[in-house]
Amino acid sequence: MVEDGFLVIDAGSGSVKTFLVNPLGVITRQAEIDWNRETWTAKEGWPLIVNSIKSLNIEASNIHGISVTSMREEFILIDEEDGVNQYNLSQESNAHGEKTLKKYGAIMYDSSGHWPVPNWIAGAVLPWLNEKHHAIIQKTKSILMLSDWVNYKLTGEAFTDATSACETALFDVRRNNWSWDIINELNLPSAIFPKVISNSSRIGEITEKIAKITDLPRGTPVYMGGADTQCGLLGMGVKKGEVAAVGGTTTPIQMITDSPIFDEKRKTWTNNYLIRNKWILESNAGYTGSAVRWARDEYGFEDYCQLNGEAGSIPIGSNGVFSYLGCHIFDAGPEYWAMDKLGDLPVPQILTGKNDPNRAEVTRSIIESNSYAVRGNLEQLKEISGADFEYIKFCGGNSKSDLWMQTQADILGIPVIIPEVRDGTAIGTAVLASFGSGYYASIEEAVSEMVRFRDHISSDKKRHVEYSKQYIKWLETRRRISNR
Repeated sequence: MVEDGFLVIDAGSGSVKTFLVNPLGVITRQAEIDWNRETWTAKEGWPLIVNSIKSLNIEASNIHGISVTSMREEFILIDEEDGVNQYNLSQESNAHGEKTLKKYGAIMYDSSGHWPVPNWIAGAVLPWLNEKHHAIIQKTKSILMLSDWVNYKLTGEAFTDATSACETALFDVRRNNWSWDIINELNLPSAIFPKVISNSSRIGEITEKIAKITDLPRGTPVYMGGADTQCGLLGMGVKKGEVAAVGGTTTPIQMITDSPIFDEKRKTWTNNYLIRNKWILESNAGYTGSAVRWARDEYGFEDYCQLNGEAGSIPIGSNGVFSYLGCHIFDAGPEYWAMDKLGDLPVPQILTGKNDPNRAEVTRSIIESNSYAVRGNLEQLKEISGADFEYIKFCGGNSKSDLWMQTQADILGIPVIIPEVRDGTAIGTAVLASFGSGYYASIEEAVSEMVRFRDHISSDKKRHVEYSKQYIKWLETRRRISNR
């Protein structure tokens, strides 16, 4: 039987996932291959992407289109022979990045909504390469964000979109184009910055070479996807004024706005959205999912079902244990990035409140602390935007835990709404392919046909009162530890 649908490739922080999504928003096939973001290279990553595509066995499927999404900050420099320009980040690159940050950081933030974080964000790395390793820049044909690079490998065409490009700190989110004044000031070659096209625009088609190694039909059209979190919002049908979280390795909390909102304190991120003339205000709860994964592996849980079962046996407050294992209240500015990258505490990752907590208490405390962090970041969004929220939409791996989502609702004091398909990023990316291919006449029509909600988790008033007391203690402990 020939399956009808859209192929989605999601190059994420912890793995590459591929999905076949039908026109009703049902994932009919999926595959996942793990990788490590900290050690990821294009040379090692591409074969995993190919294998993930092949493992779907979709050569007989009627694929209307392909769209790609990815983690947001990673970028790749390709040369004229379509190879990847390699370089190693170091203390030298970090020190040079600090100089760039000091001189241009505020200017970049006010244009792109992002700080040029040394040894990570392109706005800090490219000036270092240009000055200290100019031969690499001379050989560079294009800078591509990770999803752009996957598109390039599939089609041979180099383009980007605003939701991805804004992560470079070299983008003007108001104008939906590169910050040419800053790029020229930094003496970066303008030719390496790819053309910005709209999300769902046709990029090209699967080449003969790619068809042979992936079993995808030659000529299958590829449409511009977007940044993973924004695709997650689209996969939940988030509208202006609503707030949503996409829980994975990290948990970004985003709201859609009609105009770009910049935090006066420059703590949050301002991003472009997938729909033109819409923007995102983001506060990020940090490494939430990775902390739970650490607990699973460190304590030898058989699976997440066992982990949730044991954590659920522990009372509210985790018997006094608080964890600070990567979750934080977002502060994207230079002070934050001078501290532990996994959190905004200038101390090692830490547990407090008990000398010998058992694994159930630690796991429960991680889930609670992650949920406290979401509350703190939601409060930060409220303060900056002046908005109030009656509920929060939540998708991603974290949303698969009923315990976690009930805890989240109880801590926030508002309902948590979860889509039928928890992998909202896959659905949102498929929505873009469905509109780009003409299967649906508009993104709104595609969302109405492909997005449905399964759970509406109400907050328990009694537990909310108790959790609010615990939340205050968690914040106070955090402030004492961090001296902030």
